[in-house]
Amino acid sequence: MTAVLDHTALAALYRADPFFTGLYIEASRGTGRVLIPLLSVLAAERRLTGAGRHAASLRFAESVPFTADHARDAMDWGKVEMPVAHAAAIAWHAVKAGEPLTVLSLEPELYTGTGITPLNPT
Repeated sequence: MTAVLDHTALAALYRADPFFTGLYIEASRGTGRVLIPLLSVLAAERRLTGAGRHAASLRFAESVPFTADHARDAMDWGKVEMPVAHAAAIAWHAVKAGEPLTVLSLEPELYTGTGITPLNPT
């Protein structure tokens, strides 16, 4: 399984939420992948001091930079916050490539208008 952790999920991981901790352990074992949008790292730090720094240091997670392709997708989502747009754009690129991927968010309503429906694991 490949999971994208948005800023709300990164804050939960920092607080040692059992679901997100387990997901990260699976990634450390090579039985799953955790993708972290870099704009979500910054948003997590602003939401909860230390959460972004923690996310940026995760050895078994893959940081995903915000690219021009992501920006082109995000231009269509005028009222969507940048960290949400980044996670949604990553998901759209996976859909186009035929790669299974799940966006995880504790606030899925933030994705309204992107065409992405994140999973709230709580």
